[in-house]
Amino acid sequence: MIPETKSARHLSSLPEPKQITMPKLKSPSSQLKSVPLSHINTGDDTYRITTRTNVDDLLASIPGEGVLSPPFVIEKGAGFAIVSGFRRIAACTKLGTEDIIVRILEPTGNSLDYLRVAIADNAYQRPLDLIETSRSLHKLAGHLNKMQDLVETAASLGLPTNPAAIEKIQDLCLLPDSFQGAIMNGTISLSMAMDLKKLRPDCAAAFVKLFDEFKLSLNKQREIMSLVKEIARRDDISEQTVLKERQLQDIVRSPDLDRNQKARKFRAHLRQRRFPQIVKTEAEFAYQRQKLGLGNDINIIPPKDFEGLTYTITMSVSSIDHLQRLYTKLGRIIKHPSLKRIIDR
Repeated sequence: MIPETKSARHLSSLPEPKQITMPKLKSPSSQLKSVPLSHINTGDDTYRITTRTNVDDLLASIPGEGVLSPPFVIEKGAGFAIVSGFRRIAACTKLGTEDIIVRILEPTGNSLDYLRVAIADNAYQRPLDLIETSRSLHKLAGHLNKMQDLVETAASLGLPTNPAAIEKIQDLCLLPDSFQGAIMNGTISLSMAMDLKKLRPDCAAAFVKLFDEFKLSLNKQREIMSLVKEIARRDDISEQTVLKERQLQDIVRSPDLDRNQKARKFRAHLRQRRFPQIVKTEAEFAYQRQKLGLGNDINIIPPKDFEGLTYTITMSVSSIDHLQRLYTKLGRIIKHPSLKRIIDR
């Protein structure tokens, strides 16, 4: 019989929690029971799926509402191991609760059964984030040797079922904590994580730290990574050596620049390091174009990276009279010495 505690009384007034239904595989049944918190091993992460550790929301709700969804546990040794409900149990521990009502899964189940319960219960509470999805797939893969079996089980749990996606995602949970944190907070995408995995761990961590500092878009992250790699390859040094160069570190540590200014200067310096002649030519081109006094209606566009010989001149017109004025202005520009310097560079 469940002791008549506040949690038990509250639980008795609630409808029976929804049964977890998992197609194709039978789920182990469970028994509601109040157990001492001290008998629960909170250090056993065998079935941990959640990445969330903050329990402030639960600390505020449990005293008044109780634990609405009892955690799942299994008997292990002289106590219990958590299958699902790590945050709920942590919150009750912080609140000084002595006992907690749990669902004890039947001992006839196996590790795969318990894991499926853990994944389903977490997914029932809220959508899984990318690292939680990775943990789920990685732990399932430890029990299922064939990709087809993994795909079918993933489908029954609402996880990704594309084999290529599974292979990309399932090992993300093995990345360093800094990687995982960057993925969860949106600093790096799955695509960027795949690129970073190919680098040495210390080098990848340096990129993650930089991207977290600058909050860059994926395209700008790729631009920086590409420039650093090309400089390192050309100069026969490591990528980390490039990132640690004094000029770049001075930009990162500058107290006078905001995040966006730092990112712009950082990228500009890398580009100048990688393409010094192009950057020099761009600066000269910008100087000469300014001297032409083109205004807002005429523009001259150089060939990409100044590798070709063809320049493009565009005009924006609103009327025939406007076009006539621009035609006259264009005649003056053609005779300007700066245009000759641009064309004949």
